[in-house]
Amino acid sequence: MKNIQQLRTKTESPREQWVDVTVDIDPDHHMVRLIESNGDIHEYLSNNVRALAHAAAHNRGRAQWCEKYRQLLVPGASNVSGGIAFYKLEPKPVALSA
Repeated sequence: MKNIQQLRTKTESPREQWVDVTVDIDPDHHMVRLIESNGDIHEYLSNNVRALAHAAAHNRGRAQWCEKYRQLLVPGASNVSGGIAFYKLEPKPVALSA
């Protein structure tokens, strides 16, 4: 039987944490940039980029990111997006050099 400390350590892995980010969106390229408080920038793609842009604008670009599930939570977004507050993001493909 696992003790509480073992369970807590497992569920508190960095990949399962929700991190505060600022969202910058390029709708023409379906690109979503997540900017962490330390300045690190991560780029993703979204099939629902226009709705996400609208939701992020409503929330002044503030959101929370979970790397493990590739889910972006935009608090309050459901008020302007028809009930959607979570957005699935896909990693940006890496360009292959010739």
